[in-house]
Amino acid sequence: MSVKRWEDDAIVWDGPHYADEAIAYDDSVEVGFLSGRIITCVDVVDWCGSGSKDVLLSSWDPCYDGQVYLRRQIDTKSDGTPVLGPEELVEGIRGYVTSFSDGDTFHLVSASRLRKTINVYINTGDAGHPKFGEPIILELDADWVRGNEFYHCARFADIDGDGQLELVVGTDCWDDYWPNGLEWSDPGYKAYDAADRWLGGPLRGFLYGFKNTGTPTNPVLSKGKPVFSGETPMQVYGQLAPAFGDFTKSGNCDVVCGEFWNILHIGKSDGSGRYQELELIQGADAHPIELDHCIHFPCAVDWNNDGNLDLLVGSEDGYVSFLKNTGVLRNGQPVFEKMGRVETTKPIIHASVLPSPAAFQQPGRDRPDLVVGNCSGELLFYQSSGSASNPTLLHEINITSGGEPICVSAGLTGSIQGPSEKMFGYTCPVVCDWTGNGFPDVLMSDVTGHHTLFENKTGAYPPALEAAQFLHFDGRLLKTVWRVKPGVVDWLGNGQQHYITLDEKGFLSDYKRHSKTELHQKTHLKWENGERMSFTQDVGGGQGRVKFCICDWTGNGVFDIVVGTHCKASIPPGPTGQPRHTTKQAGIFLLENTGSNAAPVFAQPRAFTFRGEIIQMAMHVASPEVVDWTGTGAPGLVVGVEDGSLVWLDRQQLGLAEDLN
Repeated sequence: MSVKRWEDDAIVWDGPHYADEAIAYDDSVEVGFLSGRIITCVDVVDWCGSGSKDVLLSSWDPCYDGQVYLRRQIDTKSDGTPVLGPEELVEGIRGYVTSFSDGDTFHLVSASRLRKTINVYINTGDAGHPKFGEPIILELDADWVRGNEFYHCARFADIDGDGQLELVVGTDCWDDYWPNGLEWSDPGYKAYDAADRWLGGPLRGFLYGFKNTGTPTNPVLSKGKPVFSGETPMQVYGQLAPAFGDFTKSGNCDVVCGEFWNILHIGKSDGSGRYQELELIQGADAHPIELDHCIHFPCAVDWNNDGNLDLLVGSEDGYVSFLKNTGVLRNGQPVFEKMGRVETTKPIIHASVLPSPAAFQQPGRDRPDLVVGNCSGELLFYQSSGSASNPTLLHEINITSGGEPICVSAGLTGSIQGPSEKMFGYTCPVVCDWTGNGFPDVLMSDVTGHHTLFENKTGAYPPALEAAQFLHFDGRLLKTVWRVKPGVVDWLGNGQQHYITLDEKGFLSDYKRHSKTELHQKTHLKWENGERMSFTQDVGGGQGRVKFCICDWTGNGVFDIVVGTHCKASIPPGPTGQPRHTTKQAGIFLLENTGSNAAPVFAQPRAFTFRGEIIQMAMHVASPEVVDWTGTGAPGLVVGVEDGSLVWLDRQQLGLAEDLN
């Protein structure tokens, strides 16, 4: 049975664009992490034609701002690694992009899940001034191991030592993954049995070689064949991304493979296009190196100029990691050292991907700061700076709990979408004085659907929080649909706090605070027509995913709800719900309270506009937080966008659309 993920039906984002509203670092932040966008492919190329190590960053093209960016080497550090300059957009190229050389000239090749072709972009420019026109379209045929594979990453490499570059393509196959062939939003989908065993199968990723009897700039490809490791076709856990080089100092073209999980594989070449059985990349302790996130694209390069072939590794969270080749061979395989994330000058703010911001004002501060959750499971603190009209942020700090940086991950059984998501956290915080001591605490939901209190007992700045405590409802652990940013509100101003989130069935629910970890007296919030409020007709992983802000948006003294959604949310559920049946893009909506604080009821959603256009932020989510950065009492929105950026939408540019149906 052939199945596909919901992303494959997504409308590719093409605007409106919010880059001009992206919040920047304060001028004092001179160095930060190198980042692409969501699911970053990294390659190193001499773009400048001067022998430099310039970095090419590309991302998953259906997502917001999934374009291709360049950072040129502008200097060299004392450790031999490049100093990188400002980000530049490479116009007209999309997909996961790698480079290959033809003499002194380099060209680009692009793969994408969205098309059954590989695109080759021929460089017709001069040295140091690359120029690319329309691509050569390569339609491939192969002896596929599976019939429903998606192209994931393509490179040209001479893997068989004949002096001719072959096209080598890594693929991605999900057919065996979903239980009974049911995707996570399909009726009847069930992820685990009573013993928490995954009811589906594995992800699969394979590697194919296509002999080239033409030239690098005019390829003529034969039918593809699976590349073997040992006696079977090379296979990893989904989304195979290859990198090639002589890692074993044998004179042959070895392979390193990224996959969906947080590990890398290496295969020693026999010189004929076949490889030994894959082994895991190891560190000096002889244990496999575990990377910080997942969906990895390795790139082979001598990054520190010591004569050893290192690895740069892009990942789902948008960051790039450096694995240094120590020059030591153990049992014929190279030993690597994990050096952490690559840094750059002129950094952009990148809060991992799918950032979920929450604002709070520390006592004594004159403006709100931000706490930001993300897909990586972190909580990041950003101190605000700049002016009211042009807010900026200082470099992020990882918030600690019990002295350790907060980092939530699903593990093998924590995600409704199965074990492929073991590294995801999807932290969604709200900040408030929940415990009544005058200091801002953090309440949070995440990938598991649990709800956590991080108590702030000291008022330290930046926040240093106590160990996590789970919230309970009527004496039992509160577990709801996943990835929901909750809201906290004192409806009547009498000190009685309420916790607002979706319940286990996806209905918007109001829980009264009984104690700092106990909730009780649950009620469902309702539309004006008396129906309970929910946000999708989907099940499983299609539920949840929305982000709530409880605020008086209309300024009439009554609390409204601002909600951010993913592209397939339906408010209300049914054939006319937004944005599923309107823009089909992640959006932000006002749910106006037409009742009272004592008896709230909510009008049907109205889509927010920015500069006259309905807000459309691609696929995964638009995560809004209401913030009065201007101090005028007319708050605007800080929005976490799926590519990892935080944008500031000033109130003067925001409006509300009329009914679109």
